[in-house]
Amino acid sequence: MAEATDKFIIRRHTPVRTRLLGTAALLIGLFALYVVFELGRYSAGFDRHTAAAQRRDLQQVIVGLKGQIQDLHAQMAQLQMLQAGAAREHQEVGREIAELQAQIDRDRQDLAVYRGVIAPTSSGSSLQVQQLRIMPGNAAQHFVAHLTLMQGGKPDVMVNGVVSVRVTGQLNGATAVVDGIGSTPTGAVSFRYYQAVDYQIELPPRFAPTAVQVTLRDGRSDGSVATQSFPWRVDVQP
Repeated sequence: MAEATDKFIIRRHTPVRTRLLGTAALLIGLFALYVVFELGRYSAGFDRHTAAAQRRDLQQVIVGLKGQIQDLHAQMAQLQMLQAGAAREHQEVGREIAELQAQIDRDRQDLAVYRGVIAPTSSGSSLQVQQLRIMPGNAAQHFVAHLTLMQGGKPDVMVNGVVSVRVTGQLNGATAVVDGIGSTPTGAVSFRYYQAVDYQIELPPRFAPTAVQVTLRDGRSDGSVATQSFPWRVDVQP
């Protein structure tokens, strides 16, 4: 039968006084290090109170600069709004000027027509083109030539004839011609004072138009033929 053996464990306890002394020594050491640090800064010319005052002054300067930056941002936003408004006004004024110029051109052309009705010019042919306007069509490379025809003499009788329209230009470096299609296959017209006729024009791709030639064949017995040429200029209405 095994005999029970009593075991004794010896533990050493640090006295409370020793702990307090160690803590006090640590605190004294830290305080000494802080004093040495402050003495070092003082020896180097560092003044704590002056530095604190400078820090307060710099903070006030920063606050003032932030306020100025906010004011500048507000002024910039206002200037951008004014610039955008001025740009819109400039575009509107430019558009109004273009519309007025186009209206003036149309009024001048209409006035020329009315003058031709009131006091027609004498001409060897009883037909003449008083006005020609080219307008864009409903598709690309499609155009409409609006012609206003007048009598060459006094409008005392009915006049008739045949009118044909051709567009001349360049295609692939060579001279080319495109015929306009009128409201009637023959291009016959008959009127006393004036008559407006339209010709549909379809230009092939890469065709560069330069002029419109209008051929007028008098329906009288002499059957004289006159040709009037107009520069190609598309009138885009606003």
